[in-house]
Amino acid sequence: MRFLSSCRIGFPGWKIAARLGLPLFVKAQALRDEKAKVFVPVSEDFLPAFACVAEAETLCSLYDALQSVFADGFETIFGKEVKFPAVTASLVLSSRDGNR
Repeated sequence: MRFLSSCRIGFPGWKIAARLGLPLFVKAQALRDEKAKVFVPVSEDFLPAFACVAEAETLCSLYDALQSVFADGFETIFGKEVKFPAVTASLVLSSRDGNR
């Protein structure tokens, strides 16, 4: 229910919502790379303008790392013209083969 008042990045109208300073969210899968012992997010919401790249040892630290990635994505897409709005990451833990 928390996403009813926010707009998903990548959906129609999200850039207008960003310019208005409305809350936004990104839907991402968090994959566990057992070999590297890190979580890696997978999201196509910013594509094709920006690729979401991050990794972290815990889901909490991945969420924190994504905030920096989102800020970089906004600067890449909008430059300095738009103040970075509140962005929430909706993380779904997934296995490598896509199963939950």
